[in-house]
Amino acid sequence: MISGPIAFTQSNWQSRFAGCKGFTLLEILVAMFILTIVMGLVFGSFNGVFSNADQLNASGDQFEMADACLSRIISDLEAIHVLNVPRYKPPDMDSEPDIFRIVGSNETMGGNTFAKLRFTSLAHLAPGKDADNGIAEIVYYVQPSDSDGVRLFRSDQLYPYPEFEPKETDPVMCEQLLSFKLTYFDKEGREFEDWNSEDDDYDYSTPRAIRIELKLGSEENSYEFRTAVTLPAFRSISHER
Repeated sequence: MISGPIAFTQSNWQSRFAGCKGFTLLEILVAMFILTIVMGLVFGSFNGVFSNADQLNASGDQFEMADACLSRIISDLEAIHVLNVPRYKPPDMDSEPDIFRIVGSNETMGGNTFAKLRFTSLAHLAPGKDADNGIAEIVYYVQPSDSDGVRLFRSDQLYPYPEFEPKETDPVMCEQLLSFKLTYFDKEGREFEDWNSEDDDYDYSTPRAIRIELKLGSEENSYEFRTAVTLPAFRSISHER
């Protein structure tokens, strides 16, 4: 048995590692290339997961906003107030328009169609606990925004109703609005794109039901929502032409 330190000479090292070989430059480059591809796939997968998560969060926010908006419109319309016969008299040349009239119109903005609706309702949203209640004039209208595209607003005024003007204090019901469409149905189920209960073309009547359609999001990624409301109060006048 040999004890004590062992001295290695140059010949010893050469003989000991004669069978070992290092990596060539080409092999190192190939390994780095493969590692780059693998890391790219891994990070690409993570980016896809995070991107889908962001998209799901955005869509969830839009669904929640659309649901709240439609619920508010439905509540307003289900509490609609209409002046009926015999108290209601069709307008003549000198009479003032019915303060409880229903007027629906449309405007084009950026190539898309947006509705505007004016009616009266018992669903007044009081700003405070001690605020007055009553029959409110409610107007749904749209305005462009630099940050959120087109916005849908809700105006709510108690009697006496001032001449309508958009206000910055009106609450925003929807953002990133691509279209807001209302379809009106008379008692016979016929469809109209607009309505005016003070007009002879509509027999001075009010619609029997209203269909509501919202489109939110962007042109690349949009969501559509639709519902309909049968109005609990309506006026129907048989007008002889």
